[in-house]
Amino acid sequence: MKKKYFLSSLAALALGFVTSCDNTTEDPPNQNNNTIPSATISGPRILSKVSNGTKDLEEYITNGGMLSLVYVRDAGSANATVSTVTYAGSSVTQIKIQDNTNPHATDNLYALTYTGGKLSSFTMDQSIMGSANHSDFTVYYDAGGSLYRIVEKKKVGGSSSYSFYNEMKFTYSAGNIVKLDYTRMMMSGGTPTASTASTTMYYFDNYDTKVNPYTTLPKEYFMVASTLTQINAHMLSINNVGKITMQSPSGPQMSYPKGYMYDSQNYPVSDVNQTIKYLYKPL
Repeated sequence: MKKKYFLSSLAALALGFVTSCDNTTEDPPNQNNNTIPSATISGPRILSKVSNGTKDLEEYITNGGMLSLVYVRDAGSANATVSTVTYAGSSVTQIKIQDNTNPHATDNLYALTYTGGKLSSFTMDQSIMGSANHSDFTVYYDAGGSLYRIVEKKKVGGSSSYSFYNEMKFTYSAGNIVKLDYTRMMMSGGTPTASTASTTMYYFDNYDTKVNPYTTLPKEYFMVASTLTQINAHMLSINNVGKITMQSPSGPQMSYPKGYMYDSQNYPVSDVNQTIKYLYKPL
């Protein structure tokens, strides 16, 4: 479902269905679905929705400026997932991600740990078709404090031993992720087996100099969510990506261009074709 969602809408992460529980207050100038607004929110704002005009593909529910629920809907079907975000003080400490299928294809509970105010590790307890899986993630930063690696070691079927090793390696330039190497391999005796390694590479190019709307939301949420949808790792960048290229271990490269229209505050309000709309609400 995640690949289908990306290919059909080039929007983001994977999350459920909402009708009456929308407590967002949209920015009135951004409610015009046909033209770029002439007036904008002048003060602080937060991303509220990403819409294709007929469906809210992404919806970010906030209370008091804090993200509480995230819905992501597939553009071409009823498939969706919902993330519930829990806090201790101002820090995200738990994220529950679950889809709306029966049985669930995604049913993950993440518990987050911080060191020196930065996300340093998190766990995932996963239930898929009656199988209980557990993952331990470790987050690494480079000398400059930029995200460098996220390493996952996974136990499956209730086993006490790790069976899988997944690594995301990030390359940054000027605050933007320009490359992500996602390597997967088996583990034996607690050690990754290099002979089973397979790497998918994602290239993020042609960044603009404008504000990435996803930076108005907690980066820890997107760090966790990127372990599910690596192609959306550019959401952690400070600017907006102009081209995404994916190189799988086999097969040709696939590239997807992206372009934007902006308001006077340098926030995207739509894609260049005015098909996808970015809606905000003031803080």
